[in-house]
Parts: sequence; C-alpha cells; structure tokens
Amino acid sequence: MSRKQITAVVVIAVLNLVVLGGLVLLLTANDLPPSLALTPGPDNSAACEANAALGLRQQSVAASVSITDSVLFVNVIGPDAAAAWDVFSVTAKLHRLNCGPYNLVRVDVPDPTGQPATRLVLELTGLEVQYWADGQLTDGQLSERMRRLQYQTRPSAGTPAAP
Repeated sequence: MSRKQITAVVVIAVLNLVVLGGLVLLLTANDLPPSLALTPGPDNSAACEANAALGLRQQSVAASVSITDSVLFVNVIGPDAAAAWDVFSVTAKLHRLNCGPYNLVRVDVPDPTGQPATRLVLELTGLEVQYWADGQLTDGQLSERMRRLQYQTRPSAGTPAAP
C-alpha cells in the first residue's frame, strides 16, 4: 500500500472510533427522556379548588371540586349532564391561573338519559382539555377521547326500588 492509502485508512479508522465512541456515550447517558406524565408544580390545590368553584358558579354549575395528586375531581350536583363541558372550559382557564397541570380531569355528572340513581363519570387528561381549549381538538374529537363509566347510586329513601 502506498503512503496515501495508509494515511486514508488511518483517518477512516480514527473517524470510525470517534463515531462509535459518540454512539456509546449517547446510549449509556443517564439522561432519561421526558416523561409523558405531567409533573405537578407547587401545591396550590386549595387556591385552585377555590378558583375552580368560583368559575363553575359563574357558569351556573352546582358542583363540588377536589384536587389531589395532580387530579381534578368535579362532582356536578345539578341535573344537567351537559355541565361537564362547562367543567372542561373552567379547567382550561385554571391553567392560566397557574393551577395544574392535571394528569386527569374526572367529572361525575347525572346520567344524560335521565335514569334515576344513575351517574356518569367522564375522564380526560389535562393535556386533552388544554388541546381542546387551544382549538387543536374539536368538541367531537374531545368527546371521542372521553373515557366513560356509568354507575348506579343507592336510591333515595323516597324512591321505590325497581321490581
């Protein structure tokens, strides 16, 4: 081999070692990729619960609000199941008040079909609600993403039991 060929082989070998070393460093780095779960900020749940309750009252929605472990729970007391949309709207506004982010938004509403002693739980992630509020999801797309769970409550004392 000529001197030029030997120099070319040495340069290629050094470049290969540099590239392989870079790949090894990249693969063994301890930096974990960012988690898909939202990381909670400082605990301001009491102030955020109050802000959510105020926002719901301003929308004429009777509901109780609870925030625990990056989860927003809303129990709609009024008879209108469509109030869940007002809850999602208020949830999106909470983000601007430095509340959240919430990994889960769970809304418990009366059964939309009007069945007595029946409730419906709707669940979305905080990101889904935020995408909807930002116009990246339509109402229909958000509705398709909702997880739904229908459940029976105990009938009140004045309600006769079904045969």
